Amino acid sequence: MKGSKGAILATLGAGLLWGSSFSVIKIGLRSIDPYWFVFFRFLFASAIALAVTASIGKLSSVLALLRHPVVVLLGVTNALSFILQFKGQTMTTAANAALLINTCTIFVAIMSRFVFRERFGPLKSIAVVIGVIGVYLVTTGGRIAVQAGPGLVGDLLVLGAALFWTFFIILNKKALSGRGVDVRSLTTAMFVATAAGALPAALVFGRGSFPGVTPQWWAVPYTAVFCTIIPFFLWAWGLKRVSATTSSVIMLTEVVFALALAALLLGERLSGGGLVGSVLIMGAVALASRDAAAEGPAGPDVVPE
Repeated sequence: MKGSKGAILATLGAGLLWGSSFSVIKIGLRSIDPYWFVFFRFLFASAIALAVTASIGKLSSVLALLRHPVVVLLGVTNALSFILQFKGQTMTTAANAALLINTCTIFVAIMSRFVFRERFGPLKSIAVVIGVIGVYLVTTGGRIAVQAGPGLVGDLLVLGAALFWTFFIILNKKALSGRGVDVRSLTTAMFVATAAGALPAALVFGRGSFPGVTPQWWAVPYTAVFCTIIPFFLWAWGLKRVSATTSSVIMLTEVVFALALAALLLGERLSGGGLVGSVLIMGAVALASRDAAAEGPAGPDVVPE
């Protein structure tokens, strides 16, 4: 019983930390270029993860994984996802970003049908339908006539990030299907590959050749430590001790906390249509997660916001 309580608390902690990332990113983007923000976040995360893997004697396996084409592709896909999210968050709200990013669970349910030949049951079908309606309500506020503007462009960029994370999750599952793959080593290698993948975009599209230090720079180490490394391992530790369904339901606290924090720190409010859409998206995520969990054990397919 104690172990179960500890696992629930660990999963809850992961959800809260991931949920805090959207508001922190929005604050950081006030003065930090989005392309450089992504690069430095994963540079910090890579340095810490490499130090940890070296201390437990796994550094050689990390270096070996970095030569694997799938790991390189994981890093590039992850970098593109974060770049789209961060760029999108310069134009849309933290609340919308939190909701739209988590639609990747619905996209994964669809892709898994074709890649892993998973059963596409009624729960997944319902999840897709209400998820699509939810996305429409969040991005448009429920209005039929929608004018193109920065907010809509930002929403679409974040939705694009969710699509890229769908491919990232599928690739991640394939990489972990191999025998003897160590999750810590693979995660560390993915962090390094993501930083390497984000650097060219920062050099080409970032404002200036190198960003200056601003008061909001605390957001970089915060997201590296508290929104990348710590929550992933809390979630993974908890998943070993509670069911995948329980974990998926608890992880919905990520979106709830993200919306609450965006309202508290940034003064963001969802419209009536957006509020209905947020409920539909969370319901769709819960249904898709529950149906997937019933088919087999979950892998580390959480998006590392």
